[in-house]
Amino acid sequence: MTTDPERLKTGLENLLDDRDYLYRLVSTIDWDAQLEAIRAVLREHRRSADHVSTNIKELEEEARTYQGPYHDHVVDEHVDAMWRSTYSDAAISLSAVGMIVPTLETIFAQAFRALGDKYVAKGIAPPDHKRWRRAKDNPERWNVQWYFGKSDAGVDIVSGLPQLCDATGVSAHLRPDGLDWIVALLSYRNRMFHGGFEWSIPQRQTFVALIAERGWDQYFVWSTTDHEPWICFLRDQVIDALPDRVFAILGSLGRFTKALPYELMSDPGDEPPPDIPQD
Repeated sequence: MTTDPERLKTGLENLLDDRDYLYRLVSTIDWDAQLEAIRAVLREHRRSADHVSTNIKELEEEARTYQGPYHDHVVDEHVDAMWRSTYSDAAISLSAVGMIVPTLETIFAQAFRALGDKYVAKGIAPPDHKRWRRAKDNPERWNVQWYFGKSDAGVDIVSGLPQLCDATGVSAHLRPDGLDWIVALLSYRNRMFHGGFEWSIPQRQTFVALIAERGWDQYFVWSTTDHEPWICFLRDQVIDALPDRVFAILGSLGRFTKALPYELMSDPGDEPPPDIPQD
């Protein structure tokens, strides 16, 4: 039976999931409960969308095979159903991004704010990065909503969150496409929240260009009108994977937290770790 305190502590830590280490920074939020609630809503939305899709296919088959006096009416029903489904699909995309992106924001915002407090309390400088050189003592330097440029600074979470991930070293713990996925969702959320389902034509054109520039076709698909972009949706497989992607980010942040220096994360009265013999 193990009795050595350090070996026992190491053994207990090996039982922890990666995301559990994030509680060293933020211990007041039940991430698992939040994600399970989101999963439940998304499952309901998927069932609803599948029902709409089945109905459209039935109407299409009826319009194709019916030869009676009300053929035009049947065709109109099919067309109307497809038209209505465009808006219901947009509502599902907006709902999905409206739940997931605020969850992402609070995960990063609270973790970084807590991390900044630790650096300040311990009088330790964060890793060298242009963000810290530009921000200096700005009170918003740990705020994911803020981006610090060469000559100015301001609210811009699309640029600020990735910059803070790079400045702290979190980026190295995320999936290779992690920040790209986050930026894509933030960019889409901002447009859907402020532009509704049917954005202005210049907004549509701008986002079409951004999708092409960033290679975001894997995330988004457009409906069209007169062969021009009309309403932008998250792809079904992207929506279905949202909770799992956030769950993976919790693990990444946990691994990052676990790797932080002992002198930064230790509490008053903690015993320093034993010296590790060198070969």
